[in-house]
Formats: sequence, structure tokens, C-alpha cells
Amino acid sequence: MLNDITIVTTAVSSFNNAALLNPLFFSLALLATPLLWMVHLYGRDFVSRFGWNHQNIENQISFWNTLFLMIWILLFGGNYAVIRDSMSLLPLVQSTILFVLTCIISNNMVKLKYIEKLNHTRFKWVLLFIVLSTAVFSGIMTWWGMLLQASAVLCGMIVGCRLTKNRSWIPMLSVIFCFLTVAILMQPEFFRFGQLGNLTIIHLIMVMLTGFFAITVLTTKYTHACSKLRKSVYIKLKWLFRIIAILAAILFISTESVPVFIGLLVSAGLLEMLSIYHNSKIADSMFKQSLAFLMIVFGILIICPVISALGIVYLTFIPNKTKAIDFLHLL
Repeated sequence: MLNDITIVTTAVSSFNNAALLNPLFFSLALLATPLLWMVHLYGRDFVSRFGWNHQNIENQISFWNTLFLMIWILLFGGNYAVIRDSMSLLPLVQSTILFVLTCIISNNMVKLKYIEKLNHTRFKWVLLFIVLSTAVFSGIMTWWGMLLQASAVLCGMIVGCRLTKNRSWIPMLSVIFCFLTVAILMQPEFFRFGQLGNLTIIHLIMVMLTGFFAITVLTTKYTHACSKLRKSVYIKLKWLFRIIAILAAILFISTESVPVFIGLLVSAGLLEMLSIYHNSKIADSMFKQSLAFLMIVFGILIICPVISALGIVYLTFIPNKTKAIDFLHLL
């Protein structure tokens, strides 16, 4: 009991448990409201000066989102000294996310012709050195952490530059946001989201909102409305999935369990797929709006306002926006 490490760990835990009673990200979200409102008013005109338009907005959004998210993970993640056990999967989860993010960034740099601008300068080698050095230092607590982070980033660069097929990485963003949210729930202190402390109700609501919009992006993108389900069957199945989702949400708030959260996402996804499949059509803008709201909520969750700002900018480029009541009809 008198071990110095135990005393320090207990003191840090008590301090952060007290800090969680007044969530920092909620306070910052309130203080950032005027700034985000200015982004809504003038953000589109600002980014238009740099060549952003309706034709390349998805590539620009996916590139800058993944870039800032990668910087956030490298700077705020990789806290190997606080892993609770040696068999934790979090380092592998983080390296997998870094690999995918680097693939997206490299592929978008090729499509947006950023690579061509760097080919004739020495800046690309300096940039490569900075990125790899940051990846190494993010896992400096252990030798295998340094190798794991650096190899994930390097392999992602190679694979991303060699992907020549023209594809949209927008749906992959929702998968990454969802995986990172699950990783934060697995062990919050790994991402310095709260050292050994329970999450408050405001944290949990933001986590559930992030999961909801992440699932909505995927269901609205890959589920086709065909109106082939009988109404009686549809009503029974919908209420069944509603009850399961409500019970999962209550259980998640009570336990903060990762399997329960995954079950909540699955039940919500099945409920939304059922609603879309039963309807004759859905609004084309629902997919893009879900992605914009996902970026806004996720940026607040991880205290990264620039991702929320990108979501607001993306929202201003969406024509014929869907009303909020249409999202509630999915549930």
C-alpha cells in the first residue's frame, strides 16, 4: 500500500475522477459555439479560395479529416505506460487505424495532385522524416510500440500511393470514427480521455450519438429502399429492434460495456436498414448530412474542433438538406 507508484496512480485517478464530474469537452463545445457558427457563415467562402467545390469536396473532406485525425492519434494516443495488461489489443487497434488513415491520406494526395507539387522539392523527404519520427515517438514507452507505429504508417503510405482505382473514402471515415470510439471505450486513459475514471452521462450521450451517425452513414449508403416488406411484418420487427436498442442503451449507460455498445450499434443499424428497406425512397442528402453530423459530434467528443469545423463546411455544400424529423423516422 505504501508503494510510491500505487500512491501516485491513486492520486492521479482521484484527480481525474473529480475532473470528469465537469467534462472538459462539454465546456469547450459551449465556448467553441461562436467559432463554429462563424465557420457556418463564412467557411464555404473561405475554402472556395483554395479550390474546394462540389466536384472535389468529398476528396478534400476525406483528406483533411484523416490528416487531422492522424495527427490527433499520434499526439494524444499511444500512452503505453497506462495499458492495464500486457495482452491489450489497443496498440494493434491503433496501428490498424493509423494504417488505414495513412492509406487514405496517401491516396488522396495522389488524386488531389499534392504529390506532384512535392516531387521537385526536398520538402517531401522532410515531411516523411517528420511523420515517421512522430510515429516513433508516439510509442516510445516500449521498443515494440515504436516499431509498430512506424511500420503501420510506412506501409500505409506505400499501399495508399499504389491504389490507382478511383474510389470515395467517405464511407470509410464513419468506420474509422466508429472503431476509434470503441477503442476509447475499451480503455479511456490510453487516449488521455480520462485517467481510470468512469464516464459521465454527457460523455455517454456523445458516444451514443457518434455511434448512431456512424451507423446511419453506412445504412443510408448501402441499403436500398424498395418497399417490398409487408406493413404488419415491418411494424412487428421494428418494435422488436426498438426494444432491443432501448434496452441496450440503458444497459450501456449503466455498465459502459464495449460489447453492449457494439450490440447497441448492431440493433440500431438493423432498425435503420429495416426502415429504409420498407420505404419506397429516401432523401439523397441523408447520407451526406449523416456524415457531416458525425464529424461535428466526433470532433466535440475527442476535443478536436477542426474536425467539427470540417463537418460544418461539408454541411454547407449539401443541397436540399433533409429535415431532422426524417432521421427520427429511421428509428
